[in-house]
Amino acid sequence: MKAKAFRIISILLLVVLLLALGTAIAGAIAKSNLAKQYPAPGQLVDVGGYKMHINCTGQGSPTIILAAGTADFSTTWAYVQPEVAKLTRVCAYDRAGLGWSEPSPLPLTVKTTVDELHTLLINARVQGPYVLVGHSLGGMHMRAYAHNYPDEVVGLIQLDSLHEDQAILDPVYTKVNQVDVEPFRMLALLNSTGIMALAPQSIPNQGLPDDAYAQYQASLATTNFFKTTIAEVKAQAGHCAEVRALKIAGFGNMPLIVITRGRANRTASLSDTENQHSEDVWQALQPRLAGLSSDSKQVIAEQSGHMIQLDQPDLVVEAIREMVDAIQK
Repeated sequence: MKAKAFRIISILLLVVLLLALGTAIAGAIAKSNLAKQYPAPGQLVDVGGYKMHINCTGQGSPTIILAAGTADFSTTWAYVQPEVAKLTRVCAYDRAGLGWSEPSPLPLTVKTTVDELHTLLINARVQGPYVLVGHSLGGMHMRAYAHNYPDEVVGLIQLDSLHEDQAILDPVYTKVNQVDVEPFRMLALLNSTGIMALAPQSIPNQGLPDDAYAQYQASLATTNFFKTTIAEVKAQAGHCAEVRALKIAGFGNMPLIVITRGRANRTASLSDTENQHSEDVWQALQPRLAGLSSDSKQVIAEQSGHMIQLDQPDLVVEAIREMVDAIQK
């Protein structure tokens, strides 16, 4: 009886093992096929032993640099970039480990992020001067870039940008980051097995057009996107502290446009009171961003949540158009 039970258990374990092995093989094949079907739309540029992706379109000066927010990359500009390319040169890039960019061996800091972009622009031969357009975390990174390389930057657009004081004025900021990161751990596991590549349609659309959505799905299913996202979310409070340490006093009279969401952001893990306080802090810090230049203005995107470039892309394009016209004149 015991021998029979042992044989049954052995057979079941063998079946499970074969199924897992079959899934892993099928997943690896699916990953390879997806990666071949959706290659990087721009160029992969060596930045010191690893490659980063930058996609430039259009002609003219100044050059617009588009920087995405946390857990996002160049596809988020799918509505904005084609229109801006009609005006001047525009480049969307992927931070290391996101989109089509390879992971970086360096510490995940603001300094690393800024220096990697600087090296990328040099090695990709992207001519300045630059107008930096940064969304959320990318907005804070672009302020640090303008601070570190002021001679290269002639304009700054902050798109519902994270302010470095959010982490100290909003007591639930760190709590949100820790809670938000948990689902990505399971997704990272699923991605490592190749299951996600077998069913990329399970990846939800955040509002992208069909072609960009397909690229987005392929990238999430075939890269270390979730691992990098976990690292970025966990590093945000540290990034805020790093930018505070820069003591950015302002940018003189450099053109600056701050575009702020009109619809409140809500996090499911927070109470109504916590959500309201977090939103109040965010909104109170936005005018401070506008105060960084004597030639600035703040625009409220009344029909948008946090993803303004997807909710109201025309508003973003118009802000870029206004800035380009002013700089060219």
